[in-house]
Amino acid sequence: MKRHRVEDELLVRYLLGQSSETEQTQIERDYFDDDEFYERLGAVEDELIDAYARGGLRAEEREQFEKHFLRDAERRERVEFAREWRTFVSGLSAAERPVEERARQAKRLEFPPFGRRAALIPLAAAVLLLIGAWLAAQTVRLGRQLEQARAERDARERTQQRLQQQVDSERRRNEQLLAELESERGKREDRSAPGSALPVIVSFILSPGLPRDAGDARRLAIPPEAAQVRLWITFKAGAYQSYRAELQTVEGRVIWSQRGLTAQPRGEEKMAQMTIPARRLKDDDYILILKGAAPTGELSDVSEYSFRVVR
Repeated sequence: MKRHRVEDELLVRYLLGQSSETEQTQIERDYFDDDEFYERLGAVEDELIDAYARGGLRAEEREQFEKHFLRDAERRERVEFAREWRTFVSGLSAAERPVEERARQAKRLEFPPFGRRAALIPLAAAVLLLIGAWLAAQTVRLGRQLEQARAERDARERTQQRLQQQVDSERRRNEQLLAELESERGKREDRSAPGSALPVIVSFILSPGLPRDAGDARRLAIPPEAAQVRLWITFKAGAYQSYRAELQTVEGRVIWSQRGLTAQPRGEEKMAQMTIPARRLKDDDYILILKGAAPTGELSDVSEYSFRVVR
């Protein structure tokens, strides 16, 4: 019971727009993944609407309810329906009280006369009609929410598939580059006179984000013969003419930076390329910071990336 009470208080803060960003992210994740949590959120939402309709919210809660909760058109319709329903029920109760008082004073039979029962039939029909309309509205609302949840789930799955395809493509490209490197090395060994050595370049794709634990950082395996490391940096935010990439150790020591990077479209994302001498990268953890350059020269943070180099 205590856990449900704490959970309900958290859901009320979420519905009133008072939850933290971390709480909001967790609630929305559970909303799609946990059917019981989804039903719990719907029940708390109904209770909050009922409390607002009967004037049961504190002044601060009522102000936040009108400022945040009522921004959604569907929620406004539900609140209006709750108000009309309470008005109708209140009127029905007021109409029935005088009849009951007269019945008690006259000490008549428990059941009212036929004429009075007949007069209540339209009221009962109206009640049933309102209940049916409310149930139909709830069914439509739940259906829309279900379709939205399915669409968002499908979008996430498509995004994951696209990212996996990109990773597989880059892996195949790395394998092809290594195969070409081995082939070129064999050709040089067969020549009687040494030729000019070509620099070996290895490429990696970096996605934005910092791991919670240093052990979760992405590992970049750099072969000993590599002369250069090419980093393809993916990001979504930012619309700058040029970018600057700055590579740091986890202690904040800058070991390499590169200006004048340009972004290339890559589906829904953008991509910039940074090349670093392989000798600059030791066995260590690194943080790459991408910044956008405004026409005035001012730099703004765009995204951060974390990885670990393994030689």
